Order: sequence, then C-alpha cells, then structure tokens
Amino acid sequence: MAVITLIPTIIIIQRVTARILFNHHIAGAADTIELMRRGRRDLFVIATHERHDTPIRLVADRFLAEPSDTRRMTSADYANWLLGIALSEKAKLVIPYRRRDELARDRFAERGVRLLTASEETTMRLLEEKPKLLDRMAEAGVPITPFRLFTGLSQYERLRSGPPPFSDHPGDLCVKPASGIYGAGFRILRERIGDRTPLSALSSFELAEPAFQAMLGALPGAEPMMLMPFLPGPERSVDFACLEGRLLGTVTRRKTLTSQLLHHDPEGERLAGLVACEFGLTGVLNLQTIEDAFGVQRLL
Repeated sequence: MAVITLIPTIIIIQRVTARILFNHHIAGAADTIELMRRGRRDLFVIATHERHDTPIRLVADRFLAEPSDTRRMTSADYANWLLGIALSEKAKLVIPYRRRDELARDRFAERGVRLLTASEETTMRLLEEKPKLLDRMAEAGVPITPFRLFTGLSQYERLRSGPPPFSDHPGDLCVKPASGIYGAGFRILRERIGDRTPLSALSSFELAEPAFQAMLGALPGAEPMMLMPFLPGPERSVDFACLEGRLLGTVTRRKTLTSQLLHHDPEGERLAGLVACEFGLTGVLNLQTIEDAFGVQRLL
C-alpha cells in the first residue's frame, strides 16, 4: 500500500544514446521496455538483477547478475558499482530502481552518464518516507489519511492505551511500515472476530489485534510503522505522467475484490497534479487514494 510508487521514468529519451541501463527493476519494467522499443528500434537495454528468473531478462539485450552483496554496500559503494557497470557497458542513460533514493545525479553526470529519476536525491528520499510525504501534502492542503507513528511494542501500547487515536474515523485500524511498496507489512487490525470464525475466513491482511501485539513483541527488530484508520470507501490507484512538475495525463484504477476498473477520475487527476507540481517531478509515477465515510478521497 505505497503512498507513492516510483515507476521507471520513460518520458523523454530522444537525443540520448540508445544504450540504457536498468538496475534491479520490478517485473513490470519488462512491459515498459517493450513499449520503449516501439518508439526507438535501436534501443539496446542492459539490465542488472539479483534474480535470474526476472521477466526483465527476457527482454534485455544484455543481462548482468547483480551480486547479493550489493544489498550490504554503503550508498557510495553501490553508486560506484552501478556507475562502473554503466561505464563498462557504454550506457549513457541509467534508469534506476534499487536504491534510487540514494543515488546522486551529479555523481553520474561527472562521468557523462545521465541518471533518470523522478527528482533529485533529497526529494527522492522524502518520497520514499510515507509520513514525511503525507505531512508535506497536508501542508499543501491535500486531504490525507491520518496516521500516528510508532516503533516497537511499547510505543504501540502507549498509543492504544489512551483515547481513540482517530475519533473522526471510528472502526477498525490498520498498520503499515513507514516505507515500502506492494502492501508489504500492511495489516488490518480486527478488534472483534466472531467466536466461530475459522482462520480460513480471514484474509492474509487481517489480524486479531492481540495477535499483532504478540507479533510485535516476538520480532527481534522494530521498524517505524504507521497506525491508521481503516477507511471504508473504495481505493484508487492513479498512474500519472509528468514532466518537470507539469502533469501530462492520468489513468485511474478503481480497485475491487477481484478486478480493477480503469476510468478517468477528476479528483485523482487533481491530486496527481498537486504532487507533481509540489516536487517538480518527471516520470511515470503512481499515487493511491482511499475514500473516507464522507466520500472524501484521501491520499494514502
């Protein structure tokens, strides 16, 4: 349940060498690469990835294994490793995914390589931190999903021992990590579960609230997490293209239990325009909203 997901940036590639390097991208980048080939037949794609079974390997002209120890490298060491690959492969354009918020454009530009990210590294780091992003957008007047930050069991217990944290939004609560994508770590906390409810009747996202406390106490490492109301309205995912803060277009996916409905959503487009303008973004990006009980779309 990411607040904003940074999808590979593909807006402008003319006047750039056709040799492009993608580092450790999600599987959907394979479709992105195929679309890029339609616009530029001389495109030569170099891809690095830790997994050898990634679909990107099927569409890349050259595939390089990304060593597992790159996960443990410092930011500077990883940047040097990636830049070294770009230079050895004669790639003049790098479209990063792994550790994209740690890479500095200037470092690559000094060696004649263009690093194509949604924004400069300071903004990229902010976009990856959901609480900071939501606070910033709230200051800009955007309706956001309210949240409380906590780390570990003791802070969570203090939050729950006081008055209801979201009096304007009664009902079940949910939690998710302060950074991450694809709903990793997201759980709906069920205060009450029927006495005869079997485990098979619960989704993988649902947890009894005491079970969540037990998990927090059992985990050896505590990460910053967000406690939020579980809002009842439909969830929307807004894919948008933008160039230097100017919105180019949007497509909204309204999510149901089994499918997604593609449509044009004026409110989602307005929010995408605000986000793009606020941060001067370039790329094909994504944000998510959810409706509260009053029908207001709130940024997730």
